[in-house]
Amino acid sequence: MCAGRLGMPEMLIVADDLTGALDSAVAFAGGRQTVLVARKAEAVPAVLQRRPDVLAVNTASREVAPDCACARVRSALAQVDVSQIAGVMKKVDSRLKGHVGPETETLARMYAPDRIIAAPAIPDMGRTVKSGLLSGTGIDGHVKIGELFGPDVAVPDTTSDDDLDRLVATQTDENVLWVGARGLAHALARATWGRRVPDVPELPWPAFFANGSRDPLTVAQVAALRSRFQVIDAPDGRVPSAVRTDKLCVVSISDGDEGLSSETVGARFADGIAKRLNDQRPATLLLSGGETANLVLDRLGIDILQVVDELRPGVPLCRCEAPWGAVWLLTKSGGFGAPELLLDIATGILNGSGAWRV
Repeated sequence: MCAGRLGMPEMLIVADDLTGALDSAVAFAGGRQTVLVARKAEAVPAVLQRRPDVLAVNTASREVAPDCACARVRSALAQVDVSQIAGVMKKVDSRLKGHVGPETETLARMYAPDRIIAAPAIPDMGRTVKSGLLSGTGIDGHVKIGELFGPDVAVPDTTSDDDLDRLVATQTDENVLWVGARGLAHALARATWGRRVPDVPELPWPAFFANGSRDPLTVAQVAALRSRFQVIDAPDGRVPSAVRTDKLCVVSISDGDEGLSSETVGARFADGIAKRLNDQRPATLLLSGGETANLVLDRLGIDILQVVDELRPGVPLCRCEAPWGAVWLLTKSGGFGAPELLLDIATGILNGSGAWRV
């Protein structure tokens, strides 16, 4: 992979949600290279002024209609000269939720690659691709990848990180549009800059955890967190006004009886969390759920994130400027992680032990 030209980044990642943009971009962090994420397409020009080596753009398009999703991809790409970028990756959900086919087709028309290769496997999570089928942890049965993308997209077997490394290594002479998840991002990063050495700082408190996901995996993580810490429920997204604690505040969305739409509940939750954050001014913030993270950061006016490292696989660590000052930001997608993940992170921050480090 050659370097980007004319001030363009070396690598461009286009993701349909914020946590996806972050957990793919973090694969390239941890060295001297600058890795920045634009939370929305309108932030891309400001990000490019900082001349990042890697740019990830969140189109926030997973939950919208297909035509709107494609329009958001076009808007993101309109801000950059794709022909001058060495590597382009369409980040997709590792369970292939959202409009993965139409968005990939839109990106391909603008990038004009020699080949399109789909490799959504995350082997270290037990999600693999074999004979065109995606299966593994958190996936009911299997997903026929070809039916989502069409015949022009190659779907090689990828059952291990070694498979992903070999796949990337064999494509050096072609202009490839890569389609995949965190596993593919790490393979591309290893091919470009080698294996990184984690250097995660000790995170300060006070800390604030906000969970807006109802995915069963996250529900289990919140339940484990309750075994050691107080968790404040937000029924139908209504965040109680009295949520202040000395070192750690945890607020989690929960079911209510108002019969509201998911959009209304999500917006209410984001409004309430943003107000609490401005009041409490935490030094470390963890947001669980891609849409929740995007909505909360939108309320805070945070559009640019500098990806620093990875606290745990799938939990990127960023530095950003909040209204009250610099903040360490952790994000986690809803359908990801072991039951003890949030508990381990909270315990590590409060103990200052560094036991949660990669």
